[in-house]
Amino acid sequence: MTTRNASFRARPLTRAIALAGLPLMAAMSTATLAQDSQSAQSDEVEQLRQRVDQLEKSLKGAVASAPELTEDNPYILREGDGLKIGDTTISFGGFIKADAIFGSGGDGTINTYSTGLPRNFASYAASGNNSWKTGFSARESRFSFGTQTDDVAGHTLRTYLEMDFNQGDDAPGNEVVSNSYAPRLRQAYGNWNGWDFGQTYTTFTDLAALPEILNQGKMAAFIYVTQPMIRYNMAAPGGKLMVALENPEDGFGTTSYDDQSYPDLTARYQIRGKYGFYSIAGMLRNLEDDASDDEKLAGAVSLSARIPTIGRDDLRMQYSYGALGRYMGLFTYPDVDLGAQAAGKVEPLTTYGATVAYRHFWTPTWRSSFVGSHTEIVDDLEFSPSGTLSYFDSSTSAHVNLIWQASRKLSLGVEYAYWDFGNIADGGSQQYEQVMASAKMNF
Repeated sequence: MTTRNASFRARPLTRAIALAGLPLMAAMSTATLAQDSQSAQSDEVEQLRQRVDQLEKSLKGAVASAPELTEDNPYILREGDGLKIGDTTISFGGFIKADAIFGSGGDGTINTYSTGLPRNFASYAASGNNSWKTGFSARESRFSFGTQTDDVAGHTLRTYLEMDFNQGDDAPGNEVVSNSYAPRLRQAYGNWNGWDFGQTYTTFTDLAALPEILNQGKMAAFIYVTQPMIRYNMAAPGGKLMVALENPEDGFGTTSYDDQSYPDLTARYQIRGKYGFYSIAGMLRNLEDDASDDEKLAGAVSLSARIPTIGRDDLRMQYSYGALGRYMGLFTYPDVDLGAQAAGKVEPLTTYGATVAYRHFWTPTWRSSFVGSHTEIVDDLEFSPSGTLSYFDSSTSAHVNLIWQASRKLSLGVEYAYWDFGNIADGGSQQYEQVMASAKMNF
C-alpha cells in the first residue's frame, strides 16, 4: 500500500493556542518577574516563543505524515448519527419494546404477533370464556442498519435493513424456559436516483395517517403490508407521486395459493404542506386460481389525511374500498369469496374500511390518541357466512391511550382497546377487550 503525505498548516491554530496560554504562564511567574529586570523578562518571553516554534514544527511534521484516505486505507469517522467508512456512512438504530397484555375471552396471548391480529381477537370473542388472562412480550423489539454512499453513478445510494422477532405461533421458541425467538425480515431495500428496490411498506399504505396505537398500530381497518417491489418516486405538484410493481399474492390465514401471473400495480399521490398530509392511492390486482382455471382483475382505492388542528394536535383519517383482502386488517378477510372458490369460481371479495383518530397533547410530554375504526364485507356472499369467516363479517375497534414521553429515547404508555365482531347474516356480535402497558426504549 502506498502512503502519501497530505500537506497541513497547523501554525496559525497552534500559535493561537500557545499565545492564549501566555497570561496564565505569566501569572504563575509573577513573583519571579517582579525581581527580574526588564531585560530578563524579555529574555524569558523570547525563550517561550522559541518553545512554541519548536512545538509547532513537531505538530506540523506529525500531521503531515498521516496517510491520505484511500480505498485500501479508509478512515472511520463520526458523521451525524452514523460512522463513515470510506465514502459510505453507516447508521444503526432500533428500539426495545416491552409489553404487558391483559385480554378477555381467555386470551393468554401467546408470545407472538397474535397480540395484534383481529381474526385472533374474534376467536377469543367467540370462545364463550369470560376470564381475563395475562401475557408478556418483547418480540416487537427491532433493530435496523442504514447506509448512505454519495456519488454512485452520479447519485446518492441509500440502503436499509430492518428486523424484529415477531414471528408466527409455530415459530421456534417457547415461553416455558427460554423465550428464545429468531429474528425475521421486515424491510430490506435500497434507494437510488428515485428508484426503490427490495422489500418495504406497500405503496398502498399511508404511514403519515396511521394512528399512534401501542399494539403495533393495529386497528380494524389497518392498511399494512411489507413485500418486495420495484418503485419509482417522482416530484409532483405539491408533493410526490409513487408508482410500483409489487409482489402478487392471495390466500387466507396461513394458506398461500402462490399462483399469480402478474404483479400488483400500486400508485400513490401525496401532497404535503402546512395544512397537513393528503394522499390518494390505487391498486390493481389479477386474482387467479389454478385449480379452477379462473381469474379476475380487481382493484381498490384509499384516501387518507393527517390534518394539524390546535397546537401539536392532529386529526388522522383514512377510507379504503375495493378488493382489499390481505392489504387490510392483517388479513382480516380473504382476497376472494371462499365459497365461490370452492364452487370453481374466482370472485374478488369487496370490503371497505374507515378509521378516524385524534391525537391530543396534554402537555409537551403527555399525549393521548382516540381511535375508531370499522371494516365490513360489501358483497353478498356465495355461501354466507362460511364464504368468508365462520365467526364474523364485520369488525369495529376503539382505542384510547395515554403516553408519557419521558425523553426522546424513552416512552411509557397504557392503552385500552374494545373490539366488536358482527355477523351480518344473523345480526349477532361478540366482543373482545384488551389492556396493554408498554415501555419503548429507542437506541
